[in-house]
Amino acid sequence: MRELFSGPASLVFRGERTAFVVTLLLALPAAGLIGFFIHEELGISQVALFLVGAMLYLTLARGRLVGSSVRIHEAQYPELFGIVKRCAAALELPLPMVFVREDYLVPVVAVGLGEPYSLIISSTWIEHFRDDEMTFMIGRELGHIASGHTRFTSLLSVNGNENPIVAVIFGAFLRRAELTCDRVGLLCCGSLDAAMRAIAIASFSKFGRKIDYARFAEQHRDVMADQVLRWGEWLGAMPYATHRIDAMRWFIDSHLYRVHEEWFLRETPEEPPALPQTGALRVERKDCAGWWRRLAAFAVDSIVVLALVQTVGSGITQVRHEQTEAPATTSTAKHARSTSSQTADLGPVIVGPNGVIVKDTAKPSDAWHIGWLQVPAIVHAVTGPALMPLYFILLVAIVGQTPGMMISGLRVVRRDFGKPLPWQTIWRYVVATLFFWIIIPLSPFSRVYLHDKLSGTRLIKNERVLARMK
Repeated sequence: MRELFSGPASLVFRGERTAFVVTLLLALPAAGLIGFFIHEELGISQVALFLVGAMLYLTLARGRLVGSSVRIHEAQYPELFGIVKRCAAALELPLPMVFVREDYLVPVVAVGLGEPYSLIISSTWIEHFRDDEMTFMIGRELGHIASGHTRFTSLLSVNGNENPIVAVIFGAFLRRAELTCDRVGLLCCGSLDAAMRAIAIASFSKFGRKIDYARFAEQHRDVMADQVLRWGEWLGAMPYATHRIDAMRWFIDSHLYRVHEEWFLRETPEEPPALPQTGALRVERKDCAGWWRRLAAFAVDSIVVLALVQTVGSGITQVRHEQTEAPATTSTAKHARSTSSQTADLGPVIVGPNGVIVKDTAKPSDAWHIGWLQVPAIVHAVTGPALMPLYFILLVAIVGQTPGMMISGLRVVRRDFGKPLPWQTIWRYVVATLFFWIIIPLSPFSRVYLHDKLSGTRLIKNERVLARMK
């Protein structure tokens, strides 16, 4: 694949990558501030639970797509499939799975955490677009896949529908990512007029055919002239339609467009690159991740696991507090008030009328209560080591990767690039847990570790898989 998103001729919209780093760094403080205003706790524990849950849901949702959507191929809606195929071939991108389902809000969206990705097209919108307009819409979504946006945006929204909280926190990045992929869509369709029509239809449905696109684009100048109107764009994950059209008009007149247009007009292959079939290729040593990428992935996963442990410990403590303190506010408190005038606290005992010992102040219930206050520390000490291998086993068995692996561009596969079997995944992390004291010191000297060899699995780099497909 040509380097479309790096180097001096990068298609990445200015500031996109800086915005991504800044939004990640500010995500937790921003979530905490929003949580304060909506009276909900949004901390690292909630983010960790959301991340793991989103990965599991996104993987399992593919089954719902196959079972409840129409899958498009050569024999099922071949015209639409042909557009996807041509765009994928032009981008030298593996063909995604294409589905059509009913969605009144989102015309086209790409989802997935890795190959094969899924392209979901709305049956409600499909007849509104002409072929060149649909080429733009599909091309820009394939641009999200090619640029790596999809792995991140799929976690934020599995169906592409805008979430107000997500838009506020990550909007600075998401809006620039959309402008980046508008450029890819424009290069795929090769027509500014078609691109403007597609944006108008996606924004206004059938009414979009009745507007003057040039005059509509000029509204962007009114927006830029008013600071308050500009702030309104910050509330959404998608830039203003006028902003998108104006940005494309600038792009098509630039030297950058002409550089890439020449490449897109080349004689493209009829077929997109195929993903490696199980058994067709074998994982080589150079395909496997080195120690530093493994360490980076493990560091992220450790933070997620610690956050999950904290959530479990806090939940247990809260339940116990509710069980022990609620009675004290009712009958116990009333009894204490009624007998306080008849008793005397003499240190180790409480003496009532006639010298009768009412209660021993050793207070076993208090000791029990104090013990429960130590639950978070106990959970950290006991649950943490047990949760770590379970966390890896669950996510690798279902998703094929953990959040740390996803961020680091890694995935666990069999030696023939197939998905690991459940027993292989379990054995992999049992060995890793039992023999970490051997694996860690030897990690800088090999790319295939002890638990890789004994389980018949490998931790591979995603970019190496794409390189092998050429």
